[in-house]
Amino acid sequence: MADILSVDPALTLTGQAVSTSPRESVRSLRIATGLLLLCLPSLALVWSFRDLPHFGVIQDDSLYFQGAKSLAEGSGYRISSLPTQPYQTKYPPLYPLYLSLAWHINPSFPSNLTTGLALSWLCVPAILLLTWFWCNRQGFSERRTWVLLVLIGLNPYIIFFACNIGSELFFLVFALAAMLVAERKGRWSPLIAGAIAGAAYLARTAGIALLPAAIVYFLLRRRPRPALLFTAGMLPAIAGWIVWCGIHAAPGQDLVTLCYTSYTRYQFLNVGWDNFGSVLWQNFDALLQSMGSMVFPQMLTGLVAIVVLQPLAVFIVLGIVRMVRRGEGLLYVLFAAFSAVMLLVWHYPPNQRFILPLAPLLLAGFCGEMSHLAQALRKTFRHRDRSQRVAAYAFTGWLTLVLATGFGLQIYMSASVVPELFREDRDKDRAHSHLYQWIAASLPAGSNLLWERDVELYLATGYHATSRPIPSRHWYAYGFERDMDYYRNIDQFAREQNVGYVVISTGPNSKPEPLRTVSANPRLEKVHEEGGGVVFRVR
Repeated sequence: MADILSVDPALTLTGQAVSTSPRESVRSLRIATGLLLLCLPSLALVWSFRDLPHFGVIQDDSLYFQGAKSLAEGSGYRISSLPTQPYQTKYPPLYPLYLSLAWHINPSFPSNLTTGLALSWLCVPAILLLTWFWCNRQGFSERRTWVLLVLIGLNPYIIFFACNIGSELFFLVFALAAMLVAERKGRWSPLIAGAIAGAAYLARTAGIALLPAAIVYFLLRRRPRPALLFTAGMLPAIAGWIVWCGIHAAPGQDLVTLCYTSYTRYQFLNVGWDNFGSVLWQNFDALLQSMGSMVFPQMLTGLVAIVVLQPLAVFIVLGIVRMVRRGEGLLYVLFAAFSAVMLLVWHYPPNQRFILPLAPLLLAGFCGEMSHLAQALRKTFRHRDRSQRVAAYAFTGWLTLVLATGFGLQIYMSASVVPELFREDRDKDRAHSHLYQWIAASLPAGSNLLWERDVELYLATGYHATSRPIPSRHWYAYGFERDMDYYRNIDQFAREQNVGYVVISTGPNSKPEPLRTVSANPRLEKVHEEGGGVVFRVR
């Protein structure tokens, strides 16, 4: 154990010696300054919207924060917002445990959202620093490293999720750390890396892909002992969570129980042999477009998006393949490959949120392929055949236009589109606050409600609530336009869930069809209406 505990202070995480010369000190200061500057875009947006007006929009963030509340209060790791209050057996507890610091510091909701957001944002500088270490480990040039870091720091999707309480960036911190330690030479490094990978799994179950990735990585290098050590380090976290979930699994088989408490059972509900081919094809299409959007934001739709984003995804993959041939980033590539296989069969199209943990690798592949393409074009510019030179210049002009447009859209999305969305959410949040006040003051104690933002309603009022999940097999079969099924026969669903009141959102951007459909239901009685929503009592 001595070689673990005794750490040479002159070593970095990359395992390389650090010079203490004045020149190296200046370089270290320059690197630190550059990394801090790259944190500013996300930090500025976090500061501007530190009240987190968009809380609950993606629902998972509210479930994480509600789980943090349960842990902080010592009431067990439960989904306290649901009427049945089952144990939380879907999202592992490490990220909610981290967010519970916000509830310990300030137990008052919603003011403690600012603290929770600050805790979440701290992942950004950690990711940039770990990516810098990873680039050095792969032998990237300093120029290539900084191009990659700039693309990460300015990426609108990373900035967007840095402004949310989600587990994606938190998970990426542990995943990068695990891979860095696994690649480091040392007797016990694989065991430590496995333990860190176990923490990544307890932050996000998608971290399970780290286990086969590391095993294959070590076996390809004919190092079976490190493969065993990594497995031994990671398995306790995996086994512990699986056993805990098995013991505390909710007994119900209804849609709400399956959706809120079990990834596995909800997966089998939505993906089967009858729709496997359709799911695989649609997920493949979504995966390619999401990968391409890391360079060219997905602000386009339809055929135009396919023509631009999917070739960019192929371009990125070619760059990653070239990296592997040069001996760069193999472990990260294996992790990405196993993650992609899981995403292809998952019960939800893999959007940018799902591939965010792969962003450093995808952008590294893009940078590498761009460097290779630039070298090839420079040779063609000197070609003796004039037609070859003309074609090279024409292609360069077209590619420059596409990439400049993509970079411009990234800046526009970060500086305009995302802030505008948050401002709209702030208006909705004010309206919802008034609605919550009325609910808390007017509805009978112990009432259960049905609303799409159920967890936020619970945190604001103390009233238990649920939403009505829409099985994703409907999306794959009919498209997202069939979401109106949510509102048909909603009274029957409410009775099944022991819900006495139904809330329908209203506002400038709300579609009129849901309110019209529910209002026409004779088994629902309107009891209150205001800017935030309309409350119906189930007769």
